Amino acid sequence: MRLEDIIEKNLVIDLEKLKTDEELLKQIQKQLSYLGLYPTGRWIDGSYGPRTDSAISEFCKTVNLDSMKTGKFDKRFAEVLIKLEGSMFKLYVATSRDQVFKDFLKAEAGYDAYKLAFLDRGINNSPYKADVSSYPLRLKEKPDDLEVTSLGEKVTQAKTSVTVTYTPYPKVGEFPKIDDNGLSFLHSDITEACVCLGSFVGGQFRSRWLGKKSLTLTQFWSTTKFISILNLVSQANSKFAGCDVDNCAVRDPKDGAWFKFYDLVSDVVTYANKIGTSNSIAAMFKRFETYPGLEAWLKKITGNTGLVFRGNYGEGAFIESPELYDQKLKKVVLTAAPASEKGGNALSAYDLTRMISMLGWHFYLPQASRLPGAQWDSLESVIRAMGLESARFVDVALEKLGLPSEIKSPVIISKMGFGRSSARNQTEMCYVALVQFIDRRPKAKGKPAKLRTLAMALRGVKGLNDANAEATELDARMAAEITEIIRRVVTEELV
Repeated sequence: MRLEDIIEKNLVIDLEKLKTDEELLKQIQKQLSYLGLYPTGRWIDGSYGPRTDSAISEFCKTVNLDSMKTGKFDKRFAEVLIKLEGSMFKLYVATSRDQVFKDFLKAEAGYDAYKLAFLDRGINNSPYKADVSSYPLRLKEKPDDLEVTSLGEKVTQAKTSVTVTYTPYPKVGEFPKIDDNGLSFLHSDITEACVCLGSFVGGQFRSRWLGKKSLTLTQFWSTTKFISILNLVSQANSKFAGCDVDNCAVRDPKDGAWFKFYDLVSDVVTYANKIGTSNSIAAMFKRFETYPGLEAWLKKITGNTGLVFRGNYGEGAFIESPELYDQKLKKVVLTAAPASEKGGNALSAYDLTRMISMLGWHFYLPQASRLPGAQWDSLESVIRAMGLESARFVDVALEKLGLPSEIKSPVIISKMGFGRSSARNQTEMCYVALVQFIDRRPKAKGKPAKLRTLAMALRGVKGLNDANAEATELDARMAAEITEIIRRVVTEELV
């Protein structure tokens, strides 16, 4: 007997009969193996043993079938088993959020606060390393509504049947409407978060903002480093529209030493120390504007007048009085700003989400919503550098959900932040990212592929009086919650 026979004849097979049907068992074992629940090779033997029993039980539990409880295997069991794709099953499995976290926590074995499984995975271990050079081109492509479509203007959430509306991306300085209950499903260890989802309506870009204490001002550690880099680009392009920072070097006027802009930004996000430390280079990029000036610029863009952005990153500037020199134009584009009073950094998850979305979605946004003065030719240099980021939470999320073979044209640009606050006696982990890919799964149902694009910022906190336990648990938790966000995006529970 085969699964097809059960479907066509609407049969009900009891467990004892199933145990003796070698042909049916082999087919069940093969399908369970395809779903990752059962070993391959010699174990596909048509014999019912503990492995088969365990695999069928796990399958039924995951897809909410009571076949193992009743001992009856009917048409529904056969249909789900035979038609379920591997990626779809992994999405089912990922609905068990506790198990996802436990799986990620197991991966932390042998790691500690100095090196973590996901935060420190590095670009060289990423399956998307070869894609990074293509990110700028992919971020210019828009749905054609034939081969690739988008969410549209009004979208009904899966499971809840709630209809939501996508509105135009806010202009510079305008505050978006944020649904601050939209991320209430996140674990309590994630204390602040913001997600902006993107969609196209008639070729025009729309957005929807969700949060969890998204406007709370707090320390986001090194995630903020890319902001001063964007300020530099805006300044350089405002003064010289023909300046492409890929042609620029940062040099020290004292000794003439110079370093390529792209290489410096890469060091900030990879922590590779090929030129200098991430912290010292980030402090140097802040020298192209006064601290009050940089803070005012950020407030003007985000509309968040309460933020504070006057802090460094614990080290002195790599070059104290740097110059930005365009090697093609053969002129100094920017010089160091006068010394000014420093302070702290207190931003919100919204601020970070806004800034990385303006970077990645620049080509989609109307002029009034773009980073002032910034040109795409310069921003793409930042995008390629941020594609090299050392933290690979999105990589493991896509893998956990079974999506790598189901998507194309992926883009992952990000920046992480991590540290232990002695004053607060807790470890804190932060992550900001823009993720985009084309979801090909709708094509299996005869529909166009769908563009998925989102920006997000999350901050996690853990206090256990044990730095290593705090760090490994937060690393696993951040991976698990990002997995849940992406799972809800592709199932359209989060729209």
